[in-house]
Amino acid sequence: MKKIYIFFVVVFAVLLLLPFSVQTVADLRGEKRFVSLDIFKDIVYTPFVRESRMVDLSTKLNDAWLAARESIAGGGDVGESLEGVVSALSDLEAVALSVNNYAELDTAEADYKLLKLADTLLAALEDEPESFKMVDSTLKAVVAEFGHLSVWRAICGVKHYGVWTSRYLRAFEKKVEDENALVLKFRPQYQLAVWKLFNDPGEKVVLGSDCDPEKNNCAKRPGRWLFYRQDVEFLVQPSPLDVRSAKLDNPIQAILKFRDQLKAKGVELLVVVTPGKPSIYPERLTGIVDSIVAPGHGKMILDSLTSLGLNTVDLYTPFLAAKKYDERFGPLYLDDDTHWTPRGAELAAAVIAGSVLQMNAAGVIDLGSGALRYVPVDSSADRMGDIGEMSGLNKFDVFKPQQVTGHVVYQQAMDERILASRLLDVDDSVALEIDTTMTPFKDDFRKSKILILGDSFSRIYQTDAPVNAGWIAHFARNISRPVSSIVSDGGASTLVREKLARKAGVLKGKKLLIWEFVERDLRFGAEGWKDVIF
Repeated sequence: MKKIYIFFVVVFAVLLLLPFSVQTVADLRGEKRFVSLDIFKDIVYTPFVRESRMVDLSTKLNDAWLAARESIAGGGDVGESLEGVVSALSDLEAVALSVNNYAELDTAEADYKLLKLADTLLAALEDEPESFKMVDSTLKAVVAEFGHLSVWRAICGVKHYGVWTSRYLRAFEKKVEDENALVLKFRPQYQLAVWKLFNDPGEKVVLGSDCDPEKNNCAKRPGRWLFYRQDVEFLVQPSPLDVRSAKLDNPIQAILKFRDQLKAKGVELLVVVTPGKPSIYPERLTGIVDSIVAPGHGKMILDSLTSLGLNTVDLYTPFLAAKKYDERFGPLYLDDDTHWTPRGAELAAAVIAGSVLQMNAAGVIDLGSGALRYVPVDSSADRMGDIGEMSGLNKFDVFKPQQVTGHVVYQQAMDERILASRLLDVDDSVALEIDTTMTPFKDDFRKSKILILGDSFSRIYQTDAPVNAGWIAHFARNISRPVSSIVSDGGASTLVREKLARKAGVLKGKKLLIWEFVERDLRFGAEGWKDVIF
């Protein structure tokens, strides 16, 4: 063999082994586990450690349940008696649902459904004492299932969730990539170089345009109007309802089933599909200004839900109409972020509130009288865009924070005279002089008849700066009633419903559930659109 060939073979081998070698040294010198050995551990070690821990935790759960039963029988407080049981079940779930370092138990598995059923029933027991026998039998089934070491279950875990499965290898590859010392050292400089040379903001980001509607043109300008690639892909790929998307979960079926589950509990469902940034501002993406914007997949699926008799809110039409006032009030979405501006959030709140008040007036729901008074107060905050963060370029100050001005919502205290003026629909300007005490808006699970499930569009400005200025707070202000919410960032398709299932007791006294999720989740929702047991 020629020496030149040997030279190239050696160089190739060194380059091939370099990332692994560097990571091995970094792992051995640091405090992190030796990631490269995870594959071998998950074949022969992890499955049996998992089995042993499940046996111990099942014993702990059984003991906690027996103690709780004795306490409840003796007249003890149900909530306090169940604290140990809830904790023990949560510990068992954490182990049972994580099959190994890189794979979670599939939601279709019988073990998963059994644990979630126990979780749901236990959460509802305090408000539904008649379900005691069902809780007892379910927890006994859980202890019987996980209370013994099963070699067969360990083998099946390796077979269906082990290193030869695509889900495991993808997760392992991502872990190695994210933690590799060589990558962490040189990736930022590489990203900066690519940005400076080609204006390429990274694989998760699409660079948008700045548009001048009067001149009917758009021009690329680095550092402004970034789009999340998934938002764009949602619009250009086939609809989730298309035959070419047959492998995806059907969102309409999941939504209809959820509607039926809520109806059985006396709760109406209102679906809010939040438009993605490119659905409202396609000209900022394509560079082509067109007065006519064709509806995308999100709007068409929303129309399908409406035609099937579901209660829905159309945000597409009012958002597209509001664009004409951008020059005066500012855009509806942030420059370097997937989310809306405070203006967009407040517009959404007003539109959703209008739909809810119409349902109340039509007798679809009964929300009682709107006796609360909420007051908005101006507040500013600096927002570092999440798309800018995804690019990895923020550490070089390529994308700057954007200052936004929102309106923080406060609840104004009311004495009996103020309350009377509100109930009698009398001008309460005099009453307001009586008591001007204000407290920040907060969820009220006990008094509210409305529960909101949402994603990061429900979180932004609500629980982060400027706080209590999100659409949820402004929705409460518009309807003059208390509300409550459960939010899961990026998980409004399935994960937020699983959160609700674990807290099923919060549905007590609720008349309406508003389910908000961004349109891209119709295709890319975390965990898909699984059935969730309530």
